[in-house]
Amino acid sequence: MKRIFILPLLGMALLVGACAHQSGEGGEPEPAAQTDSLGLLPRSSTLDEVAAAFAFDISGASVFIAPVKVDYTKRFSSVARSRYREKDYELDEKDMQQMNALLAKTFTEKFLAPRNSTVTEDPQQADYTLSLSLEKFSVAAPLDPSPWTWRIYTEQSAYGVLVGTLYDREGNAVMRFRDRRDIGENLAAYGPAGRLERFTSVTFWADMRIDMRRAFASLNRTLL
Repeated sequence: MKRIFILPLLGMALLVGACAHQSGEGGEPEPAAQTDSLGLLPRSSTLDEVAAAFAFDISGASVFIAPVKVDYTKRFSSVARSRYREKDYELDEKDMQQMNALLAKTFTEKFLAPRNSTVTEDPQQADYTLSLSLEKFSVAAPLDPSPWTWRIYTEQSAYGVLVGTLYDREGNAVMRFRDRRDIGENLAAYGPAGRLERFTSVTFWADMRIDMRRAFASLNRTLL
């Protein structure tokens, strides 16, 4: 009689143990990765912040790059500031055109080209729209100084926070990034002035091109 009862009980114990083992392995789903306020998944990056939609892929897509928005702030302290108005430290219409062209060119070369994607000037025909901004942007000195101010030395060309969001045709965000940039700081250790480097519009635009290429190259590596 003991065998009759012991065998079923043993079988039942093995069955319960097997069920518990299966539940521990896959019966209970793992918690989903946390998303940001836009529903995007944060990605590990050398930039300050990068997030993108799950299985992000814009290969072969057309992208409209909206005109960059610039938000200025006072950051650099210099004797030269007493000689100029705050307006002198802002980009004029011609400068803004050059800034938009620079950002479009560098973003295309470093991020879109590796994906066989292109830029379109028609937002209605674009698969995606990229919104860019330079927040807390501060130029070290006026890009077009007065003729009598022939030499200005600075530690870097500018400072800004580069922010971008990529939207699909329905207006849904599929990628965003944010990164603080000390623009031109790589030149501060050179030259006869020690930590200071002569500031000109030529060096400013060269520094902008170098730093934007670095930023978009890092973004590209993050989302490969």
